[in-house]
Amino acid sequence: MAVPEQERDRFCRVLHESRTSLYRLALSITRNSDDAQEAVAEAVCRAYERYPQLREKDKLPQWLLRITANEARRLCQRRSRTVPLEDLPAEPAAPERETGDGALWQAVQSLPRDQRETVVLFYYEDLPTEEIARILGTTPGAVRVRLSRAREKLRSILKEGDHG
Repeated sequence: MAVPEQERDRFCRVLHESRTSLYRLALSITRNSDDAQEAVAEAVCRAYERYPQLREKDKLPQWLLRITANEARRLCQRRSRTVPLEDLPAEPAAPERETGDGALWQAVQSLPRDQRETVVLFYYEDLPTEEIARILGTTPGAVRVRLSRAREKLRSILKEGDHG
């Protein structure tokens, strides 16, 4: 099914506006810039193929985030690997350049994947818990629990950094 030109333009505009968010989410899952780029590219292809079937076109940004999260997880499972914290680049990744807080981003990267995804979507993408639950395929209550646990861990990590 072909995408009409007006809809194609809308898709491209929303994609352009969401590119940083998609990359940041994929990076928080894969912990590797190349893998994050690959996951985003694959997600964009899948989304474009299925775009004509999307009923609520105003939900396109959230839909793109969900597909990106799924693609990043799928890529990690396919590669079946984990990246030790020691292998993370010492130079700040893209999100720190935006926020100016590399220590916080590094702390976020040390969280377990489910908490990392949730923190990125809540604090960096400013999404409500209900929307995060839809994107991650869980309940709003689970999202709130993940956020609470993540905040607790982040406080501990950042406190150690101040005194360590």
